[in-house]
Amino acid sequence: MEPEMNPEVATINCQISQRAVVSVVIPARNAVSSITALLRSLIPDVGLIREILLVDDGSEDATTEIAKDTAQRHGLPLLILPVSFGKAGAARNFGMARAQGRFLFFIDVDDELVPGALSILATKLIENPAAGLAIGACIRQTANRRDKIKIPHGYTDDCDQNVIRYLANELWPIAMGSALLVTSRAIGIRFPETISLDEDTCYWAALLAKVRVVTSAEPVLIYKLDEARMSRRFTASPRNTLLGISRAFRTLAACGVPETALKQRIAWVALRIARQLIMNRQYSEAGSIIRLVRRHPLFRPTWKVFRYNCRIKVGGLFQRLGMRKPLAVPQNLDYLKNQRRTLIVTVDSASVPVSGGDLRHYQNALSAGKLGLVRLVSIRPGGSEMAEHRPGIEFFSVGRPGERSKSLSSWRCSVEARIPRSALPRLLEIIRDFRPDTIIVEGIPLAALLKHLRPLANILILDMHNIESDLALQRQARMSGKVRLSAIFKNDVARIRQLEKRALKTVDRIWVCSDQDRERLVELHQPTGSIYVVPNSIPRLDTLRNEGLSRVRECKNGPVMLFVGHLGYWPNVAAAERLARVILPIVRETFPSAKVVFAGRHPNPVVKSLAALPGIELYANPKSLSAFYERAHIAVVPLSEGGGTRIKILEAMASGLPIVATAVAVEGLGLIENEEVLLASSDEGLARHVIDLCRNPDNMLRQILSAEKTVRLRFGPEAVDFAVRQGASLAGD
Repeated sequence: MEPEMNPEVATINCQISQRAVVSVVIPARNAVSSITALLRSLIPDVGLIREILLVDDGSEDATTEIAKDTAQRHGLPLLILPVSFGKAGAARNFGMARAQGRFLFFIDVDDELVPGALSILATKLIENPAAGLAIGACIRQTANRRDKIKIPHGYTDDCDQNVIRYLANELWPIAMGSALLVTSRAIGIRFPETISLDEDTCYWAALLAKVRVVTSAEPVLIYKLDEARMSRRFTASPRNTLLGISRAFRTLAACGVPETALKQRIAWVALRIARQLIMNRQYSEAGSIIRLVRRHPLFRPTWKVFRYNCRIKVGGLFQRLGMRKPLAVPQNLDYLKNQRRTLIVTVDSASVPVSGGDLRHYQNALSAGKLGLVRLVSIRPGGSEMAEHRPGIEFFSVGRPGERSKSLSSWRCSVEARIPRSALPRLLEIIRDFRPDTIIVEGIPLAALLKHLRPLANILILDMHNIESDLALQRQARMSGKVRLSAIFKNDVARIRQLEKRALKTVDRIWVCSDQDRERLVELHQPTGSIYVVPNSIPRLDTLRNEGLSRVRECKNGPVMLFVGHLGYWPNVAAAERLARVILPIVRETFPSAKVVFAGRHPNPVVKSLAALPGIELYANPKSLSAFYERAHIAVVPLSEGGGTRIKILEAMASGLPIVATAVAVEGLGLIENEEVLLASSDEGLARHVIDLCRNPDNMLRQILSAEKTVRLRFGPEAVDFAVRQGASLAGD
């Protein structure tokens, strides 16, 4: 139990919390996918922050625009510092030189803070005025592994011993974002600017040699470890990397760090580089590095060095015999651009995208098309027509109208698409002719194809629009009577879950739509393949017309509520019933001329029956949704279960439609309630939001403008291009 804080310290803490005393330095480059989450994690400590210095190191995406928008929304004191260094150390030094706060805090752009982290660290420094550095615990998140909590311990008041033990790995490494330092104590200490590996260790070691440390066992940081990026840092020009690290660490001798400690650290880094080279089958380079490790007396007799040396010799022998080729590939995307070939296999054609799935496929094809040639192949008939011609993107179909053939899966579960056996040879012929580098398969419905495609793909990707077993469980829970007993008897949920497990073991990578889906997938299956979040975007973003002003004027005469999507998909069917049978009648009590428009593919018989109700219009399989968006006043999405692409939300926002929805409908989009979206769980609450919007044109217009700005910044084509480039890259390039 911690000792009770004395009144004097409590008073000081209170004064500190009321003043902006922390300078936050964030180096960033092409960080559209993470900058919003990081800035939002700073909100709980906004009263403590004097300035947030975002050092934008040559970003080619919308990083600065998104950062400015987020800071403006939440009152964060953000300052953008545009630079062109190419090294995180140089960017941090640039920000540090301009910092005005009493305390200095560094954090990487792809990590997040635990709420109240800065307050925890600042309190520790105030309670211990002799200390110059406060270190908190961090939660390390690695793809496909359980989270680990790293608690700092073992530090003493002896600075010399602290730095020696730190360099010898007897103390946990200080993660960037888990430490707060007193600015005046760090004068003259800078990050190395010539290296991209271990530059933070060099900085912390120099600081530990000079200041006392205080620690906290409370987690302050969510550290997201990207193993692929770490591997690239170790294996790109390993000799030059090691030489640069050696030079940087030898400068610590001026801080009084013993040479023996520096040599030990350099040998340990060399051992890590050798390990990564062995994993990438670069045995020649690994051999030269391991020889340097063996010169150090502490490492020469170890079992690890002996084992690495054996692996290098055996691997090198196999390589000389023409086996076990290196896994490393050229890192320059421009070199690969004209050679990359991506094949996307879908259920329905995406040549004329209308609903969520085909809109996602089409946008992914556009993004992949910026890296090379793309073919989209659907297993169902059709797909030869195109809404517009896109050079480098071709559409194929391997299904034939009226063709009768056995299914590829003899005993399908409820989510599997029927794949005719006769379609498989046609698909394989297209693949052999195209010779793709990457094959992307549309989720679990096409899982039966994976074992046939595995030998033909350098990289095989499963694009999971939904976590199907989770959705099946939701659906089963809402069933009643004999229907539910039948589903339990068929054991459909368990069969879907087993199908997912087999599919995840077959592929190299998994794409999901949101961080929530990623967390759910890891919790259910803990897949071995890498998981990438590839968000949805709006393929027609630049062509959508925002008629927000006219909508505000017209809505008072009775709203036209719009619901678009695949109308045969069971969560959409249930939502359509709620909207037609409950929500619309409530709205019509106030606005008798109110209407609901349903537009989408393959309407279920239940949806078709809704068209007979007063005020309901149904448009099946429309070639374009533009006219519906222009005519509607409000998008209402009353989903009670399900997941999916949620493109219906994004496209409506971009078209200037205010969104009234359930929390499930917008899950994973990170929208701000009552600002970008109106949420309610009950039909009555959703109807009340619709009525209030029509009665309050100023609120309606405010939401329209806010939502459109968000969708263009966070879900525009640039964000998806970056995610697809990362998720489809060769060896994580």
